[in-house]
Amino acid sequence: MTTGQEIVRTLRILVVAADERDATFAARVLEERGDRVDIALQVPDAVAYLARGDVDVALVSLSLPRGDGLALVHHLRALYPLVDVIVLTTPQDLEEASHAMALGVLQTVMRPLTGDSLLVAIDRARERRILLQQRHMLGEEARWGRLRTATYARCAAFVAETDQRVVAERILRTCAEELPLAAGAIYAPPFPGAQTYLRTAVVAGGDELPPVLDEEALSAMDPTEPVQEDDHLTRLLFLGEQDVSACCVLVPVEPLNDEQRDALTVVASLGTAALAASRKVDAIARTGIKDPETSAYTFAYFGDVAGREIDRASRHGRRFALMTLGVEGLESVRERAGPDVRLALRRLVTDAVLGAVRDSDVLARVEDDELFLLLPETGLLGALAARRRILTRFHALEEIPAMLASADLADTTLDLVCGISVYPLDGADLGRLLRVSRRRSDQSRAGVWRRLALADLPFWEVLDKILGVADVEDSPDGLSLSGDAANAEDVLSRHALIPRAVLPRIGASLAADAVRQRVSGVIYCAGDDDIATAVVQSMDVGETGPVRAWVLEPMRSELGILKQPSPPSARRLRVDDARLRDRVLLMGLTEVGGYVLTGRALGDESVLAFHASDLDLVDGLVTALQRTYHLQPEVG
Repeated sequence: MTTGQEIVRTLRILVVAADERDATFAARVLEERGDRVDIALQVPDAVAYLARGDVDVALVSLSLPRGDGLALVHHLRALYPLVDVIVLTTPQDLEEASHAMALGVLQTVMRPLTGDSLLVAIDRARERRILLQQRHMLGEEARWGRLRTATYARCAAFVAETDQRVVAERILRTCAEELPLAAGAIYAPPFPGAQTYLRTAVVAGGDELPPVLDEEALSAMDPTEPVQEDDHLTRLLFLGEQDVSACCVLVPVEPLNDEQRDALTVVASLGTAALAASRKVDAIARTGIKDPETSAYTFAYFGDVAGREIDRASRHGRRFALMTLGVEGLESVRERAGPDVRLALRRLVTDAVLGAVRDSDVLARVEDDELFLLLPETGLLGALAARRRILTRFHALEEIPAMLASADLADTTLDLVCGISVYPLDGADLGRLLRVSRRRSDQSRAGVWRRLALADLPFWEVLDKILGVADVEDSPDGLSLSGDAANAEDVLSRHALIPRAVLPRIGASLAADAVRQRVSGVIYCAGDDDIATAVVQSMDVGETGPVRAWVLEPMRSELGILKQPSPPSARRLRVDDARLRDRVLLMGLTEVGGYVLTGRALGDESVLAFHASDLDLVDGLVTALQRTYHLQPEVG
């Protein structure tokens, strides 16, 4: 900090005197001391100098003609209170001198002038200005101290936290309390050493900021400055020992002032320490076996178990399934509820999953809203059965809605989204299996089964909803859709006009593929004699074939007898439901995936069909069919 003596070392002095010799003498003496001196022999010249605003001390002679000296003192005290006034007087000017003293001049100097008297008067002015400036600086320091104390108090909200996500959220909230923001977001690498920074928390309009900091934004960072301003953006860097731990991107409502810039520097310093501590705590927690907050295992332990399971499966030709479970809605809970509510919800979700799986299955909590589940010696069909049990148990939890309502979160709904991958079909290493399961979780989140809320509908209502009503006359491509049928279309699910002669080839291909890969599963077909025959002919004729095919026929069926006798691997089921005559139905669910085709005949030549490889949809339809006709699920 600059000292008071350094600030006022040189004074800017204006000498106003009618006697040019007095003015010249005063200027020579004061300039030898190092001060800067201007001379005005008339009042208008003095007023012009004062208007420039760079005068510290005015030496005014009361001997100016027409009483202009005293008038100038009046002018100075009224318009320039920060200028110290020293009057030059004679014994004959005592009345004017007393008036000047009453106006608040600093000192009087008697003429004839001497060097000592001038220097004593100017040094008194110098000392006074030093004291005033020191008092001002002390006041500013006290005010800044109070501001910094308030900043430290706000920083206490994240300094004491150990959860990285909570630390990031509270750092951003502290920034918003220090200065008004139009938008703000904090970005952090997903793991140490990552080259991308992901948005982890937002404030105000932060959702409009990019979800990822691109290379251009990262290259614009100066790793030596914690607070950086660029156009309308302010970047707050949390500088770790080797890299940038996190970055706040702030859009201030107004440009930063010195106080706000200093406050952000404090936030950056304490935030860096808090982020480093939270990472250490997270690393310590991950080295343990059990998650400290729930009954799940840690990710580190899960990784070890998965690695050993991969090794055993590769050596002994076994399989296993991996499931990712994402809890939707926890983001809103995290923003609006306290830590106790979040912890209670995590435990409820974890306990629901553990209650639906086997003791040999390994569940790990990775994040608040994500769990990993390892299912040893389990294929796709077994994993789908486990998923159905988990979802049933989760949706039966009455505690979750009650807890959300008690926390003023009645408008928030939690749901569970699952993705499945199977070793070795979907990958031979943990990273690949996790990527596949997460991709399938995303597909499930956006898929037809979830998008059209089909889970609670009866089997035939589901078929009506996805097949819909179509106009096949006025569309250029022969097919136009509306309502639920149009909403049922996506990458994995489509409507099509299919020649009836093609249907047997589709059924034969589905059955032959399952037979060729020697996998367990089930195939259902109904409504078309030729499809049933093609499926039966393509099945393995051996009695131990792992795939079962079922031909559903209504009682008193008008369908013809199968052209070939059914081998042991294909069976005919008599079902008392005439609707099976009106629909073409082909569904296959095996260890390698699922496929469904359902359609309505349009004359004798073509079929309006809906076909999909959406695993959620196929599993849901197969389960609904089995539930409707009391069929026994077949799990490999």
